[in-house]
Formats: sequence, C-alpha cells, structure tokens
Amino acid sequence: MTLDLPDGSFTNWPGGVCPISDTELGAFQRHVLLTDGGVYDNHGLEPLVKRFSTLFVSDGGAPFERAADLHTDWISQLRRVLDVTDNQVRALRRRDLIDRLSDGNRAGDEAKIVADQSYARMGAYWGIDTDPIKLNPQNALACNPDTVSALAHLGTRLSDLGEQTSKQVINWGYAVCDRSIRSNYKGLPSQPTPAWPYEDAKPE
Repeated sequence: MTLDLPDGSFTNWPGGVCPISDTELGAFQRHVLLTDGGVYDNHGLEPLVKRFSTLFVSDGGAPFERAADLHTDWISQLRRVLDVTDNQVRALRRRDLIDRLSDGNRAGDEAKIVADQSYARMGAYWGIDTDPIKLNPQNALACNPDTVSALAHLGTRLSDLGEQTSKQVINWGYAVCDRSIRSNYKGLPSQPTPAWPYEDAKPE
C-alpha cells in the first residue's frame, strides 16, 4: 500500500534520535510504502514475547507442503524459494517460543520469571497441524489423526468451506487448544472433559 503524505503528517523518531539524516527522513515521511507485517514476523510473536510472561499461541498457518512434483520455470522456482525461506523463519521462531515455554512451564512460577527478567515464558503453543496423539491429557476430546490432518491441509482462502467443514475446523481448533494448554501449562486444576462447540461435527 502506498501513502503519499504532506510534510508534517507525523512526528520524528521517538526520543528525537533517528538512524538517518533529516534530509533522508523527509523522503521517508512523504512517500510511505507499507506491506503485511507477516513479511517480517509471520507469527506476530516478537512484541508479545518481549512484553508478557505468559503466552497462549494458536497457529492456524498452513503446514509446509513437501512435493515430489515441482515445476522448474523461473516463477515457480522463485515462489518455492520464498516458501522455503518463509518456512525456515517460522520454524526458527516456533522453536525459540517452544524452548521458552518448556523452560517456563518447568519452572512453574510466573512471578520468578518476571523478577528474574528470564528468557523463559509460561503458556502453550498449538498449530493447526499438531498431532493429537502427542498431546493427550486426561479427559481430552477424541480426535482422529487422519481427520484433523485433512482439516490442517485445507486450502487457505477467503471462501466458504461449507457448514460441516467449517464446524469441524472450529471443533478441531477448540480441541487442540484444550489439549495443548492442559498438557503444557502448569497451574491449572484438573478439568472435566469439555463439550464440543458443534456436537454434530466431531473430528473423530
């Protein structure tokens, strides 16, 4: 998105300290090109990790697809390179987050994490392609791994999935959230089996 703005539309760098000269700054303030923040941080986690000691992270991003049949034209190759690069950055951020959560949940003391300004964080992470077999707390909602894998690989698009599929996706999101929080986040009392949001669309 391009914004062409008159001089004085916004103020200088916070605190008055700017990494570029006043002459260059004027050009940056008059002609502004914006893009989706996901280009820098697709998960949007960095500002949260810096500010909060407990994080619950739901990742609905499409899983990285491995395919034997890849096209070799320049445009297809460029898209594949960008996809691989994006996947690597996401994976690094996920690993960093999960390491922090593992350390924090082992400590089990949010006040100490805050007092120590620790690397650790408390909370839980789950993704749309999380394997339900690996997260199986007591009283978990039953999920068929093949069914939820198919739901995780639905195309990411702004179109109607149909009522039944939409209900299944919502149910899976609810179930994997419950499984991850109760498996990973320490400090919750024992919970009864939760109810499905949509009883007629269980991913079993």
